[in-house]
Amino acid sequence: MRDCQLMAHRFLSPRALPVTVSVLLGTVWRLWLMGRYAGWEESDYGNLAMIQGVLDGGFLHYDMNHMPGYYAAAAMVHGLVGDAVFAGRAVSLLGGVVALGLAVAWAVRMGGTRAGWAAGLLLIVQPEFALYSASTLREPLAAAFFVGLLMALGLERMLVAGLCAAGAFLVRFDAALVLVPVLALHSLGRGPRLSRLLRAWLPLFGAVFLWALYCRVDHGTWAFWSHSVAVNLETGLGAEAEAPGAWWKNGVSVSAGLLGWLLPWRIGWGVWIGLGVAWWTSLRLPHGALRSGVVQSVLMLGLWAGIGFVGQHVPSHNLYWKWLCPIIPVVIPVAVLGMWQVVDRLGSVLGPAAGVMLMIAGLGQAVGSNLNETERQRARSEEWYRPQLELALWVEENVAEGTPMVIDNIPACWIRRRPNGHEMVSWFDVPVAAGDQHGFARWVRDEEIQWVMWFREDWTQAPKIAPFLANGGTWEVDGVRLVQRDREDGYGWIWFEVVE
Repeated sequence: MRDCQLMAHRFLSPRALPVTVSVLLGTVWRLWLMGRYAGWEESDYGNLAMIQGVLDGGFLHYDMNHMPGYYAAAAMVHGLVGDAVFAGRAVSLLGGVVALGLAVAWAVRMGGTRAGWAAGLLLIVQPEFALYSASTLREPLAAAFFVGLLMALGLERMLVAGLCAAGAFLVRFDAALVLVPVLALHSLGRGPRLSRLLRAWLPLFGAVFLWALYCRVDHGTWAFWSHSVAVNLETGLGAEAEAPGAWWKNGVSVSAGLLGWLLPWRIGWGVWIGLGVAWWTSLRLPHGALRSGVVQSVLMLGLWAGIGFVGQHVPSHNLYWKWLCPIIPVVIPVAVLGMWQVVDRLGSVLGPAAGVMLMIAGLGQAVGSNLNETERQRARSEEWYRPQLELALWVEENVAEGTPMVIDNIPACWIRRRPNGHEMVSWFDVPVAAGDQHGFARWVRDEEIQWVMWFREDWTQAPKIAPFLANGGTWEVDGVRLVQRDREDGYGWIWFEVVE
């Protein structure tokens, strides 16, 4: 009984209460979203297939572009429960909730309970941080390691901070670009500098070396980052810039759009201003947890904007939403500290009531905007991705295993979440020249294809190989007839049956 009382006192003490309440409410909110959110995009479902693949491969084979951390953790859970969907969601949810709790605890440590309550309120409802913790994306797990590192630095636990950095790298390789300098700055802030730096760096550089070695053995290259970087460079606006001046102009425009438009939209304008205030007043501080937290927030947002500068996807591209997710629990606590500085300064001039009203207005605008954006993204996923999931469920129930199909993306990844005998061909593997109707008809006949899923998006290769299917309806060439059985025009796909 006494142990229970002590535990209750610990979790319900004034300084712990913001953390406890935030974790409980954040968990409930994310569980509620989980049944009403159909995912960020194809990656949620692709992750299910990769979790199954890691388990099937005995934890020895990993996709070089996606890092092993999330998939190994989810595959271990999958091995226990026998369900890739449950496993992927459990790891994402746990990562997001841990990141939430640690971020609120850091805010309390740096700014007292008032900072903790404000940070908790914002982190519970921030759209990307909440929605992706209710999905099967790896970013919430990365967020837990990022904030864990921040807490370890505050406690001067350099080895623990290095292990958290290694964990973050093994979930997202770009974490190393931020965490190497963060660890160095904090390690060298006090003595004994060399031993502190070694304890911080060795786990991270060890993880980098071991992953590069694995990629050399399993994928034939040390450059584990090469394909991911190349893909983003090829698909962004930068690939379209003909002159060097245009490339620089595009890059500056994208970065400015991310920092000056997308970021304040996603965290709130008052929070955005508070972040700027915190940066301005804290970077000149001496060694300590606050300075390191500010530096980490600056570098993480700088990398985010830098990726935009180089890759040059339009600022509204949803890739930036996903990349923003692990930054949120680092940025918001720092921003809240800046907001309270503004409130205190205003309160000293106009009175406490004016400062409190300003804080309420800033938090209210952020929460209202966040809830609206959460609903917008949730409705978008239900409209675009839920129909593909429903088609996959229909295929599992109505198409016999062994039936050849051209099917890709969400439906194919969902079906591959567990071992099965479905014979699925990707558009990338259709050996037909672009636009060759006769060649496509011949291939469909020779391979005895029974179903074809056509996509509007160019990157799927379907419009390149079979532009003649874009109108749906019935298509017939050389005695091969495809008849439309279903379609969805928001995302853009058509489901054909091959009819004799």
